[in-house]
Amino acid sequence: MSINFKPKVGQVLDCNYGHYPRDLQGGIIPDRVDAHMPPEMIKHRLVIVLNGKLNDNSSIVVPLSTTKNELKISKGIHIQLDSGVIADLKHFHPKTCWAKCDLVQTVSNNRLNRPMLVERGRLTQRIPNQIVTLIQIAIIRSINATNFLV
Repeated sequence: MSINFKPKVGQVLDCNYGHYPRDLQGGIIPDRVDAHMPPEMIKHRLVIVLNGKLNDNSSIVVPLSTTKNELKISKGIHIQLDSGVIADLKHFHPKTCWAKCDLVQTVSNNRLNRPMLVERGRLTQRIPNQIVTLIQIAIIRSINATNFLV
């Protein structure tokens, strides 16, 4: 079930990006333009909301990943979130992860849900403002607009 509220900046949510289309043999169909295409984001991912007030049914989000990319970290476009920044979740246990700021995207709120906690209930968490600011700066770097940074 998707969210029925306007998410707050810094809120941690689960996003269902869907999957790549496959042929009858199970291979990815890479050139189908009316579906996800490699290397676009797929599957369920934790995301951080950067703007939940675009309109009535979409939000700007940045996905999180536990895969480290040294090159993108050195360029300042992947931001590290230390273990414990995000609460222990049913499908995501506390570990170091990275905000992939080069993959910022507007998604339908129908793709978003509050992640399930290890125990009962769903997560209602916002990451600290300092981390949101680092993510916003990294997005500016990822679109090659660093001349706007003071």
